[in-house]
Amino acid sequence: MSNTTKNAALAVAGLASVFAAGQTVANAATYTVQKGDTLSEIASKFNLTVDDLVSTNQISDKNLVFTDQKIEVAKASDADKAANADAQKAAQKAALEAKQAAQAQAAQKAADEAAAQKAAEASQAKEAEAAQPAAEAKPAVEEKATTQATAQPAAEAKPAAASGSGSTYDQFIANGGTDAMWQTIVQPESGGNPNAVSPNGYTGLGQTKESWGTGSVADQTKGMVGYATSRYGSVESAISFRQANGWW
Repeated sequence: MSNTTKNAALAVAGLASVFAAGQTVANAATYTVQKGDTLSEIASKFNLTVDDLVSTNQISDKNLVFTDQKIEVAKASDADKAANADAQKAAQKAALEAKQAAQAQAAQKAADEAAAQKAAEASQAKEAEAAQPAAEAKPAVEEKATTQATAQPAAEAKPAAASGSGSTYDQFIANGGTDAMWQTIVQPESGGNPNAVSPNGYTGLGQTKESWGTGSVADQTKGMVGYATSRYGSVESAISFRQANGWW
């Protein structure tokens, strides 16, 4: 139990004692003047007027009362009602404060538990991510990229200097390929050899496992252009990707 809840409970218990004491005073139909009391406050407390108190108690100066002075306030039944009403109001107020304190404590506990759960989930996710093998985090196509750089047999590759004059190059250009695509993609991938086959089974000018990789130069060229456009949005974007990553 929190300090706030304990204090509220003690307040309720104390008010119960005050309530009992109030009944004793009320039954006596007298009131003992407390320090700071005024006659008007006492009259208001017991639903009387100042004149009623002055008349009943033969008070000579209505502006002057003394601490511990006994004042007749009302009939016993009226006094009971006044004292009981005050005690009930105080008890209700203390009970409400205790309830509010308990609700605040429960809300704080729920918030703490939610924060702890969230932190635990984040920690578990981080641990799972760290435990995942590094190989699983790489794109599947990266395996193709790491092998193609060294996969081409030396006998299959054409010298780069001859790329601009061979018939394969001419057919490549005639069927939609560009010189930049030839130099940046075709030459590194296959050395300009439409019949090139890598140890991993990638074929043709652009080194692919698609059916167009084993077709004619025209089919391979159109296949490469279509692949570049569908995967990267344009031939130029495919070229940029190949230059940046060493595979496409």
